[in-house]
Amino acid sequence: MTVKGQRLELLRHLCKTWVVQRLKYIDLSVVPRWLGPLVPIGSRYQHSTAVGKLSLLVSGGTEHDQLLLTSSAVLHDVGNGPFPHISDRLMEEMLGFRHEGAVKFTFENSPVNDSLVLEDYGLDLDEVSAVVRGGHRLSPLVNGRPDLDNSDNIYRGMMTIPGRPLGEPSYRPSEIAASMSLETGKTELSENLRRRWLADREKVYRYLWENRLNMVCWTMLGRALRIMKDEIPPRFFLMTNRQAFDLIKLRLPKLARGLKNNQYKIVLDRSYRLFKGEAQKFLEPKNLRKIEEELCREFSLEDWSLGLTVDQPRIKAEDGHWRVYLVVYKGIEKPKGLLDDILSSSETFLH
Repeated sequence: MTVKGQRLELLRHLCKTWVVQRLKYIDLSVVPRWLGPLVPIGSRYQHSTAVGKLSLLVSGGTEHDQLLLTSSAVLHDVGNGPFPHISDRLMEEMLGFRHEGAVKFTFENSPVNDSLVLEDYGLDLDEVSAVVRGGHRLSPLVNGRPDLDNSDNIYRGMMTIPGRPLGEPSYRPSEIAASMSLETGKTELSENLRRRWLADREKVYRYLWENRLNMVCWTMLGRALRIMKDEIPPRFFLMTNRQAFDLIKLRLPKLARGLKNNQYKIVLDRSYRLFKGEAQKFLEPKNLRKIEEELCREFSLEDWSLGLTVDQPRIKAEDGHWRVYLVVYKGIEKPKGLLDDILSSSETFLH
């Protein structure tokens, strides 16, 4: 069998494993479509299989490198917990790593021995994990910018938003994959292709940030996980989106019902670069819960009534695109004033 034939067989076998099949129930969008109906459609499974196929277009390398890249490409998302990126903060607090570092954790907690598939092709789980996590010489091909992952992710996002409001993508993922080399472990993009990918990436992220319902759901799902933190076991990160939401409904029924019934509103939306002095420290992730608790205490609100999001990814560091969203049940305005005062102050709030 040719090496390409081996890689196709490897891809097919990996897609049948439990760790990859689970991704059928983790949406491509961080917020699932059944909560945010105008987000990109599809699953992480569809995305992962597409990234695996893109790996076949990368040139050069030994037989081992080619098999290693294909396995890493297919498996790059298996470490995602429910509501990817939202659960990353909690995963890091509880387990010491984010989803990129959770490949081995996911395999070790699979109900079947999925790592046997890798062993059949002479691959080592530790090395595959290292490629996905970063630090391996092949990591830039699946954990860089752009890489096989986000070449498909951005394209797929633009193509699957209902109504296609962003129009046609200006590049094809195959263009980026064909610019990669296993010999060097690098992506050699033309300036024109890089500009096109960056422009499409910005369109997708701006669309998601400006989708109010998406950011309401993002914020309150994150708030639910912070409230439930002490009750969540490690196996939570192996759940599907539906299973995790069922757990939220059980523990925080009013929050879950409020999300389903669209009863939360954004009452404050600010740019991170506008914050002054100690207010920036106040919005570090470790302080989020303290802020939320203070706002609830000050206005006698229950813990499920409001939430904050402050850690949206930046497109360009110099643009300062981090945003702060304060979301409150039924759009109650009272907490907005206190939070606005804190964000505008140079005085220390947290002690």
